[in-house]
Amino acid sequence: MRKVLTALLFLCGCTFLSRAQGLEELIRLAQDSTITAFQSQYEYESGLAHYDQFEALRKPQLTLQFKPNYYRIISDISREYVYLRNFDRFSTSAQLMLTQKVLPWGGDAYVGSQALWSEYFQKDSQGRPRDFVATPLIVGYQQSLLGYNPFRWEKAAEDQRLEAARKEYTSQLYKIAEETARRYFRLVCAQGMLDMCERTQKTADTLYAIAREKAGIAMVTLAELRSLELQRLNAANALLSARNEEKLARESLLAYLRADGEVLPQRLPIPTHTRGVPLSDEDALQMAREKSAGIQQQQTAVTEAHGRQVKARKEYGVKVGVDLNMGMQQLANNFLGAYRTPQFYMVGVVTLSIPLMDHGAAKRGYVAAVSWEKREEQALLEAERALREDVRLTLDNLRSHENLLIHTEEAVALADEVFELTAENYANGLCDINTYSLAQSRRDNAYNQHLTALANYWTTYYHLLTLTQHE
Repeated sequence: MRKVLTALLFLCGCTFLSRAQGLEELIRLAQDSTITAFQSQYEYESGLAHYDQFEALRKPQLTLQFKPNYYRIISDISREYVYLRNFDRFSTSAQLMLTQKVLPWGGDAYVGSQALWSEYFQKDSQGRPRDFVATPLIVGYQQSLLGYNPFRWEKAAEDQRLEAARKEYTSQLYKIAEETARRYFRLVCAQGMLDMCERTQKTADTLYAIAREKAGIAMVTLAELRSLELQRLNAANALLSARNEEKLARESLLAYLRADGEVLPQRLPIPTHTRGVPLSDEDALQMAREKSAGIQQQQTAVTEAHGRQVKARKEYGVKVGVDLNMGMQQLANNFLGAYRTPQFYMVGVVTLSIPLMDHGAAKRGYVAAVSWEKREEQALLEAERALREDVRLTLDNLRSHENLLIHTEEAVALADEVFELTAENYANGLCDINTYSLAQSRRDNAYNQHLTALANYWTTYYHLLTLTQHE
């Protein structure tokens, strides 16, 4: 019993001791070398750097800024009014400003110092040829829209975006393992079919040789001899196809691993035992939702949409902004004089924007933001539904493939035993060619079903690991 599987496992054991020494090593190699692995790593590093940049911009920012400026006014020189004469002016300002986002309120606080130098170039100017305006100290706070805190929504979205990047990176590693397993078992199946075709070829050659000897003493009809010759030819063609498929499957796996042929053994090991279903339905659904990068990305989209909806609601109607600052300032015609005896000042600006006639732009903007938020919420529900369906279908398929694998293994052993007995009976003249051909067809079909069930089980198993990221 089970001579076919025993022979295959013996060949595999000569190369590797267990499946873990084959597939899992190849998975680690793929996770270190495939293009997808590099892309996912760079994507995660980019997301992490973007989050660090976001956090850095929420800390105090110190900026030194220079603004040189020149302008010229050309007017009618015949006029006597000073402000209409030719006029040249060069000015430059320097500003040192420390700003800090006020996270609980949504505005910006600032403190700093600035100086302005203006030089006038004008013939017969009766005014000041040079001005220095110094502001040694400025302290202020500004917020463009009262009642709306953009920093709160930015923080929530960036935290979720970083978490999505982490989950996506981990998910990509599991997807690499899944793709490696799929290509691995494609090669396993191709090698199994190649072994079967080689045995079929040997059996066909042996029976054809026996039939030729019997034909010499008129114990085999010409029709039977020609049938065996056709069987032998079909076996040779099947063997060529199996070799080509094995070569393609091997090259596909090597290309994905970005490795040379020395990485793979001549025969890959075949797993002898299934792992069963590692999780209950409820645990699998919960883990899949917690680890899903797609769900996390959609939750980020919902958060951003809700923030836009809140902003649109605040802008729908009267918009209020403030800019309050105070400090010390002085004007003089020389640099030192501008810093001598500065005067205290205080400025408060409240901006009211009332849309008297905007043709419904603000209202439509709010309606658009509300509709988009609902759209993102529905997209989140649909993503969760699709994930639940994928997990449940994967669990059902895994159980089905596991049962089918057990049954096909028994069918292979039985079909192989029947074929060997039938081939022996035919060689001894105890059955006809049709009985032999039927036994061979059944054996090939049983073995093909077994290999298909084997590949389906393990690829489904690794797909479940991709969904749940279960160790």
